Amino acid sequence: MVPRSAGLRLPVLLIQAIVLGLLQGLTEFLPVSSSGHLQGVPYLLGWPSGSLTFDVMVHAGTLAAVVVYFRGDLAFLATRVTGLGGDHPVTERRLARRTLVLLAVGSVPAALAGLLFEDVFAAAFGSVRAVSGFLLVTAFLLWFGERLRTDRAAAQLGKSVDELDDAERRLDPGRGEDTTTLRDAGVIGVAQALAIFPGISRSGSTIAAGMALGLSRAAAARFSFLLSIPVIVGAVVFKLPDLGTAEPGTLAFGPLQIAVGVLVAAASGYLAISFLLRLVQSETLLGFARYVVVFAAVLFGATFVLG
Repeated sequence: MVPRSAGLRLPVLLIQAIVLGLLQGLTEFLPVSSSGHLQGVPYLLGWPSGSLTFDVMVHAGTLAAVVVYFRGDLAFLATRVTGLGGDHPVTERRLARRTLVLLAVGSVPAALAGLLFEDVFAAAFGSVRAVSGFLLVTAFLLWFGERLRTDRAAAQLGKSVDELDDAERRLDPGRGEDTTTLRDAGVIGVAQALAIFPGISRSGSTIAAGMALGLSRAAAARFSFLLSIPVIVGAVVFKLPDLGTAEPGTLAFGPLQIAVGVLVAAASGYLAISFLLRLVQSETLLGFARYVVVFAAVLFGATFVLG
């Protein structure tokens, strides 16, 4: 016979799985840091952390989201590189090979950083105050990238930054996605490696780096999302050997909660990608920077109350 307390616990665990899945899906792609929210929100709510199995599976959910959203781009790359589906134009084959090289170059820094400095990153996850500090880094990167973009808009219009009106400040000047160079990919990859620290947004740092290098906000966002595919695959594969490790003090998610968390992460991740790619066409990322500052302040202040 199942104890009454266990029956009451199941809906609570399901709600927690939904909340954590939603956080993972939205904040993996919105420039506000998924790791910062997955560390910070449970801390504020007094919840234990999610299990490693749950973490791996919801990451797989966000991977599914980005793969489904960019399925056309991925099919283009696969068919043009392998030659499947007919005789494709030389220009398309060259574009596909070039894109794969750029994604490979952009993925190297995070892979090396994860392998060489695993203990450093793990230690940062143990400090909520460190997470709040890294969230402020995210806010600064977003502000800095937008400042450089605004400077380009002013130069393009022959005005000073102070002379720009609101509509002009939202302009998105910069290079298109097809102008991304190996140097761009390498620098954006370094920004992605920094995002292994909890609180530094992967999408925020990579989009900001792209804008700083002269890419348009839209081009930087698209490259950032495509670059997330190999890094999420790598993160999931890297954690697989540890799935059987005992994890005391974590939420006791069962198959139902994990399945729901994955579905929520996949659906919310897809919506987050769609939302951000539409938003960057006409709006800045400064609203996200302001939100991150507020969240960091709340999280830091809570450490003095909650201990």
